[in-house]
Amino acid sequence: MFICNYKLTTYSNLLQQLATLFGATFHNNEFQLPERVGSGFFHAVPLEEGLEALFYDFTLHDTLVLKREQDSNEYYTLVFDELEREGGFRIRIDTEDENGFVNRSTAFYLTSFLYDVETVLQKDVNAKGIRILLSPTWMQQYLQLAQNEAVLEKYITLKSAGILYKPVTDELLTLLHDLLNRQNTPLLFYRNKIFRIVELFFEWLYDEMKVFSGKSGISRHDVEMVQKIENRLTADVTKLPPTLKELAREAAMSESKLKKIFKAVYGLPPYEYYQRQRMQKARLMLLSGNYSVKDIGYTLGYSNLSNFTLAFKKVFGKLPSQLLPK
Repeated sequence: MFICNYKLTTYSNLLQQLATLFGATFHNNEFQLPERVGSGFFHAVPLEEGLEALFYDFTLHDTLVLKREQDSNEYYTLVFDELEREGGFRIRIDTEDENGFVNRSTAFYLTSFLYDVETVLQKDVNAKGIRILLSPTWMQQYLQLAQNEAVLEKYITLKSAGILYKPVTDELLTLLHDLLNRQNTPLLFYRNKIFRIVELFFEWLYDEMKVFSGKSGISRHDVEMVQKIENRLTADVTKLPPTLKELAREAAMSESKLKKIFKAVYGLPPYEYYQRQRMQKARLMLLSGNYSVKDIGYTLGYSNLSNFTLAFKKVFGKLPSQLLPK
């Protein structure tokens, strides 16, 4: 097991610590993993005052535990992770275990340095993603944070992306893959893509906090119940989901109320949301290059592959075969 305890100052410093842990050679803010410990890379990109990004795409032969220590300085980390499979990741923020992350293949959330954060990545699980280090100075300048501090404070008091995280969209996945598939990439390319990722998160956050503040007319209790329903729907997208009647019974609300609140929180009705998550899993499997279209269709429960193909094209506008690595 690899264990890294750190207090984050810069990603360059963190990578030096990780390179030592893995026995890798650190050069120009990046390193490749030695074959004996795994495969893949870590790469830090300092952009401008108060903004730095960390990119990674790696698989380890042993479990990795990252423990970020609490810091009295006010900084934030925006995290966007994409995992090869569900069940390979766990996060603990402060003293709370957020089991909602265990069965997710993608996660997009914000954490504060005011809390300890521990993440555990199981061995042989590919993880790719980006972490963006945000300072209050940068956020005030580019996000007009001074006008929206109450929104950010409200989110941070929730402490957990398991309680509140942004659903991953097709645009976000495209941005992530564009950033990871870099070769001699100019700094302006990184800057523009990263700004867009930050922008997408905070646009969503400001709208979402209206729900949690009660301005939408939806109670905090109802929001929390709907979040439990979302966890239930996405726990295993290879299985048929519960019926709307069953979900409504679990949420202790009518079917029409459940659909209304679910759409307010997640942007789609329950089964459209489930179907999109299902196709996101198919997309990840296709991009991995480890599965055929037939394998993926059957894994997701399609006995008729033409139905799978049509469902996939409806979400992404492309046939599954067009995403297979060449």
